[in-house]
Amino acid sequence: MSRMPRPRMFCVARRIATRLAGAAYLAALGVFLVLSLLGDSLLSPLSYFFTWDMFPAHYTESSKRVAVGVTVSGRHLQLHPAPYQQFYGGVYGDLTRVELERQGLYYLAAVDQTLKLKAAEESHDPITHVYLFERYWPAKFNYPADIYKAWSGIEKPGRPPAEPNAAHTAGREGRSAWRLVGEFDVGRPAPAENERENLRRGDRP
Repeated sequence: MSRMPRPRMFCVARRIATRLAGAAYLAALGVFLVLSLLGDSLLSPLSYFFTWDMFPAHYTESSKRVAVGVTVSGRHLQLHPAPYQQFYGGVYGDLTRVELERQGLYYLAAVDQTLKLKAAEESHDPITHVYLFERYWPAKFNYPADIYKAWSGIEKPGRPPAEPNAAHTAGREGRSAWRLVGEFDVGRPAPAENERENLRRGDRP
């Protein structure tokens, strides 16, 4: 019986090892994908090496934007979210299109549109100044209380919800903060592109 040439044996062994390594890697990906879908984080230190590169744009901070207009008489009117807002999305259905687009590219545009709609309603007491706020909190507080406890091992912090159907906001309500990202006078020309960019980055004009 003739023996298999050594180079050929090496190629066959390398091919088998490559296929086994590929199969093992795909199996590991499948296992950690199922674990992440089930919310099981017991193997999180190891699963990090398999999942971190799948979500390179994952945000650790959540935010909602609130715009407030000040009238000539000193009244304060909420301009965003506007009373005309029709679309709400997100897991809990409480995010407008401005929040779903995380960079705030349409924040000023949405406020400008509301100002135009409010102009006729508030002609007797027009809006003269607008403040652009952001309310922000760590994204981990978006988890429901049971998943947060299973993930962190402690109870989810925060005050009890004011309404039964607002249970999902209990943690983030008590851990959120506010920041002013911009302000402008209504009578002046529309903000220039560089100023809009500053507002998107959180710099005051």
